[in-house]
Amino acid sequence: MNVRNNVYRVGRFPQLTRKVYTKADGLKSDLATSLCFDKNNTLYVGTDKGLARLENDKFVPVDIGIKNPSISMIYPADNGELFVGAGSTLLTYNGKKVTSSQSFSSNLVAVKKDEDNVTWILTESVLYRLPEGAKDFDLTIGVPGKGSCLAVFRNNKVYVGTEGNGFHALAGKRWHWSELMHGMTGLLSDTVTCVDIDPTGSIWIGTDKGICVYDDNNYWLDHSKISGLPSCHITDMATAENGDRYFTTTTGLIHQHNGQLTYYGYKRWLPDMYATAIALSDSGDFCVATKSGLSLFHTEMMSLEEKAIALRKITEKYNVRKDGYVLGRMLDNEGVVSLDEGFIECSDNDGHWTGSYLGALCYEYACTKDDEVRAAAKRSLLALIKLVDYTGIEGFPARSIRYSDERSYGTGNREEWHFAKDKDGNEYEWLGETSSDEIVGHFYAYANYYDLVADDEEKQLIRDTVRKILDHIIENDFRLVDTDGAPTTWANWDPDSLNGDNKWIYEKGTNSLQILTFLKVGYHVTDDEKYEKLFDYLAGEKHFAMNLMQYKIPDGHLLHIDDNHDFLMITLLMRYTESPRLRSIFSIGLTHHWFEERIERNAFYNFVYGAVTGERFDVENAVEELVDHPMDLILWTLYNSYQPELEWNTDPIRLGMIPQLEHPLKSHERRLTHNDANRFIADSGIKGHAEELFKGSDDPTAFTMFPGTGDDKGMELFPCSNFTHPYWFARYHGLIEEA
Repeated sequence: MNVRNNVYRVGRFPQLTRKVYTKADGLKSDLATSLCFDKNNTLYVGTDKGLARLENDKFVPVDIGIKNPSISMIYPADNGELFVGAGSTLLTYNGKKVTSSQSFSSNLVAVKKDEDNVTWILTESVLYRLPEGAKDFDLTIGVPGKGSCLAVFRNNKVYVGTEGNGFHALAGKRWHWSELMHGMTGLLSDTVTCVDIDPTGSIWIGTDKGICVYDDNNYWLDHSKISGLPSCHITDMATAENGDRYFTTTTGLIHQHNGQLTYYGYKRWLPDMYATAIALSDSGDFCVATKSGLSLFHTEMMSLEEKAIALRKITEKYNVRKDGYVLGRMLDNEGVVSLDEGFIECSDNDGHWTGSYLGALCYEYACTKDDEVRAAAKRSLLALIKLVDYTGIEGFPARSIRYSDERSYGTGNREEWHFAKDKDGNEYEWLGETSSDEIVGHFYAYANYYDLVADDEEKQLIRDTVRKILDHIIENDFRLVDTDGAPTTWANWDPDSLNGDNKWIYEKGTNSLQILTFLKVGYHVTDDEKYEKLFDYLAGEKHFAMNLMQYKIPDGHLLHIDDNHDFLMITLLMRYTESPRLRSIFSIGLTHHWFEERIERNAFYNFVYGAVTGERFDVENAVEELVDHPMDLILWTLYNSYQPELEWNTDPIRLGMIPQLEHPLKSHERRLTHNDANRFIADSGIKGHAEELFKGSDDPTAFTMFPGTGDDKGMELFPCSNFTHPYWFARYHGLIEEA
């Protein structure tokens, strides 16, 4: 007897989003050099051409009396004023005007106040000490090298980092520098970029080789000893009230939480790889400066249901094409999502992807009974049926339909596009060479709509459509036959081919699963015994049931299209198969497939296995996939291969393919994909660009290790199915619920 999973209750969680600001939003320059939040949580940003303040989602310039000043530092004083470094001038700004100004012999680096209320000022060449209430400095001491950063504690505990001359502690009754150098101590590098002192008095030191922690005596820790310490080129760091630490680097942002490092990189999260500074607000927001603008991060508590609804609304607004096909929206300008520009693509699998989205709508409607969801589902159902009706071939669905007023009309490979007119004389064209992918999408959508949404009239419409498609397949020897009378390339369910022709060895199991599922759906919706008899014939005499005992052929996680088909189809086959003995045979194949795919942490695959078998599954991984999924659905250029912890699989090289990861990245790090795509790719769209960004680096590891694949350039908005489908599937089957 199956072990029924306990329902997994999911509470609200912090959902991170970001907004990018550049010169287009009021900054004087995209090169952001410093930033801070004042006591009112107003964001101030310094650039190489001036100071600006965020007001009403736009940056406005702050006049400090210097034309186009290069801002090197901003520090919020306890009284609400700001210390601003502009070259060698230190200014005090009260939110309205500059109240004081003082010149130094070299450029300002940092201003800090210690726990004894002593103010310390560091320039590139000199450190100054100003006691509380004093009118003048009581210490002026030269820095051994070019000063880069400053940290202060209590009892005159002061540390200064330099650009290449090591790390220095202020010491002695007669003030002097104790020099801590790489090679002589545990300091990782003599290039020190930032420094902080934690509540215990330990010193956190950022260098171009990573973070090290020093106990102020002789004990040092770094990434070679502690896995939770970054090992890349650190540019700045900040610590939140809850103890979380944030590190900006030359390759993005790193968040340290509970000893784990999480990466937020180019270009989903930051406008440039090279992050220069970070500031944290009291509200929980934080801002990261880069060489190409800045990202303002916002966190709000959200439930998975709220997230699913929000993502669906984005898709409904921007990704629904004429008739109701739900596909990617191609953008005219990088990252600009607008109804006034761009267009929704015509893919070569409109039916399949719309069918997946429709499946999600069906499960959502079954859970919520929301009339808006039902209307969207019916719209896309009719769009799918139009693909069947508009080819002029009984039961033969088109891959896609395009209309004369659509941007891509008349383009592409003309061999398989066919011009036609509807009953009103309107021109359109439809794409033939229909594959098994399309039929999978159609049957998945029809079955779920029939069971979860349809009224009697809609059930009859589905019944007629399913019968047309199935009869076309059966009458053509289990193939789809195109306008030229030839079978299409991939839509082959002929038992003699699958069982007897080795050229179909990789499709044997998955196509056996498909046709058995199609026949079960046909019998379920039509009650026509001929479909059940054909099912028995293929399952038994043609041993398709045996084919399903291991329908997945392990492929080193290189091919994923059939994985998607299989998990869609097995849900329906097991739903409509009543015989426990047959179900036990089919579950052998499903279990084998799930254990093969388990490493992917695919939420939908996990939920399918749990729902269909009743066995325990990786519910925590599935939920984490949903929680970590970004709200941003743009296909950004992604660069992750610099991460030192990644494990690489070089076996694909033997097949002429690029190396890939041993384990997929987290949702927020990897490229958005359908379930038929490779989740083991580290980078996308970065080839050539990483080399350009790092051409001045003397660090050979700064270049991308493996450039990845795809042409993601922030020019497409993805539909939300890869989140909404597994979420509502799990909700409907009682695997998760909102706490």
